[in-house]
Amino acid sequence: MFHAYKKAARKKWFDISARGIRNTPRVACDPNSRLIVLTQLHHPDVTMYLVAAKSFARYITPLKFVIVDDGLTQEDRALLVQHFELIEFFSTKQIVTSPCPKGGTWERILYIASLNASHYVIQLDADTITINEPTDVIECINNNLCFAMGTPGGETIVSLEEVRDQTANWSKEHVQVLSEKNMYKLPEGFGRHYVRGCSGFAGFAPSSITIEDIQSFSSAMENLLGPAKWSEWGSEQVTSNYLVANQPGANILPIDTYPFWKNGKNISNARLIHFFGTHRFESGQYIKSAKDIITDIQAR
Repeated sequence: MFHAYKKAARKKWFDISARGIRNTPRVACDPNSRLIVLTQLHHPDVTMYLVAAKSFARYITPLKFVIVDDGLTQEDRALLVQHFELIEFFSTKQIVTSPCPKGGTWERILYIASLNASHYVIQLDADTITINEPTDVIECINNNLCFAMGTPGGETIVSLEEVRDQTANWSKEHVQVLSEKNMYKLPEGFGRHYVRGCSGFAGFAPSSITIEDIQSFSSAMENLLGPAKWSEWGSEQVTSNYLVANQPGANILPIDTYPFWKNGKNISNARLIHFFGTHRFESGQYIKSAKDIITDIQAR
């Protein structure tokens, strides 16, 4: 109970400290761009999202922002419309996920695929902050290449057999670990590459993925792991990692410039930081970074 209270208090303090983002100018969009920036969002994370999207938009101007609405209020939607020249909302309730699992951000990746035929789509988590120009990402967009955010255990694309060997002695029953242990058993015709990346920040070049691709991979993995395990949180990230890794020329963003935050992390070279839940509020860096971004936007 104390842990939950502490977490809620830290979140409240972030929202108060970063409230200045609501007083920054509206973000312009580019009607000539093919880029869509997509985020699955629910009510508690609206202020976080404003920081994430506006910090990113300082360097890259998309055609539009798209929100996969996972529980926004009408007031939330009205606020976001005020802050972005072109923003669209699509409720998770409108997205049919079957035969894939439901929930766990599956609605997000399926909606990305529905937009991907003629657009470059970037999945941007609300708990990211773009600190400096994301040059690697800009190059991927310009060259129509997919990207994924690397992790300490996944800095390069490897074969499915290499993934099997790397995880052979791991005892965790988490769906991602079990997927990586068994993925080499995928039937003939499936891509044979993977990266242990993060789906919180990923880029999908035009026509790189389809709903059929996702459904086919999901069904094959469900056959390997069973419906109950494959439906657990984390299977969508496995799918995103797999899809990116099997695209020609896919780029895995280096972990020193696109890091996950934890206390003591050297972020002197950071371009984008993922303040994921486990360590999000450690040492006050998330608030400091948000305030720095707000000051920069206001000064422009």
